[in-house]
Amino acid sequence: MKRRHQVVLFAVLLLSLTILSPSFDFRGSQLNQERDQEKDTFPGSSSRNEDAQAPLEIVVAMPDEEFQAFQKIAKEVAASQLVEINLRNEKPDTYKRVLDLEFSLGENGDVVLLDSEEVQYYAKKGHLYPLNGTTLSKSLGETVAELRGMTEWNGYQWGMPFDFDSYILAAQSSFLKKAGLETLPHSKDQWTKLTQQSIAEGIPLISMNMNDMSGTSAWLNHFEPGMAPDLVKRSKISSQTGDLEQGIQLMDQIQPHIKVQSTNPEFSPTTDQNGTPMVVSLLSQFLSAEQVSTVDQDSLERISFETLESVKSRSLVITAGSVEAEEASRWIEGMTSATTQLKWYQQTNRLPAKQQELDMESEKLAGYYDMTKGQSWFSTEDVPTAPAERHAVITHFHKNVQQFLKGEITANQYVDSIRATN
Repeated sequence: MKRRHQVVLFAVLLLSLTILSPSFDFRGSQLNQERDQEKDTFPGSSSRNEDAQAPLEIVVAMPDEEFQAFQKIAKEVAASQLVEINLRNEKPDTYKRVLDLEFSLGENGDVVLLDSEEVQYYAKKGHLYPLNGTTLSKSLGETVAELRGMTEWNGYQWGMPFDFDSYILAAQSSFLKKAGLETLPHSKDQWTKLTQQSIAEGIPLISMNMNDMSGTSAWLNHFEPGMAPDLVKRSKISSQTGDLEQGIQLMDQIQPHIKVQSTNPEFSPTTDQNGTPMVVSLLSQFLSAEQVSTVDQDSLERISFETLESVKSRSLVITAGSVEAEEASRWIEGMTSATTQLKWYQQTNRLPAKQQELDMESEKLAGYYDMTKGQSWFSTEDVPTAPAERHAVITHFHKNVQQFLKGEITANQYVDSIRATN
């Protein structure tokens, strides 16, 4: 009987402990094991309390003025989607370093705004959450195919295109006509006519920011053949010697008539003698300068422009460590809706990433400016290397480009310095 009493007392004690400790969970070890497995699947998993309904952490890198516009729209979208958010704006020049550190520590936010060409890099490292299984999968198909292609890897979509900007070559239409041209130049003869006209008027031909390596390279690739560092480097294993020689001659011909600046150039919408008749610029900068002009609209020049081959795109991604993927996808869906895309374009002049909205705004631009008919915002040629690889080559040889633009080296020396590098 003693033994039976001991068993009963033990059972009563165990039951009492269970009742007095309601937070005790016999399933604890199993739940912890499941969460450990999730962390193994997504190495950048967050240390946030998964049981708490914490606000979405959204990380971007923007100039202050642009961030103010983004912050207002982001909060409006969050309210409409019943999502709570915290926004953090990092400095653009240190953004990649901050992201790499936070991803390595598992302290990244839920949603990050990335340059589209960086999406594959972070996806391959296991830091991003695939969007195919989220509510975004349907609306992804409405985005611009060329932008969507930049965020694909291994059969999955890792980023939602948000906006993009394009480099353009712009010119006063009257200046082109005085030089005997109806459109912007493409051949050596057409550029020769324009340089002769600038000499006759005693003004520089074209202005550009020598510190903008993407812009200067996009302009150099406008020549035949492409003369930017990435294509010059490739040409050393091809038989384009004759074509390269023509490109070298054209570069030397234009160089004395380039007005190089260390900041973004201003483009005069009038025919004054203080500006240059041609400019290499981002479309957003060009449109912003036009909009703030105080000049009477009747005295404005008709402007011709066409796109250059380089595009700067941004995409919204969900991090692998986010425990709020459903809320994140709802917020991103709101940020990339037709209404929000148009509102963002109107405030920042960065083009919509949705195809229908892009077509609509492109048509308006074509009606206001002399745009080359049928031109695409994107290169129609096969890109020989991945965007990240091209960017690395352009960055490596950017000093050579600057030396040429300033007249410190000839075009031939510029080409030889690139072709001689392994």
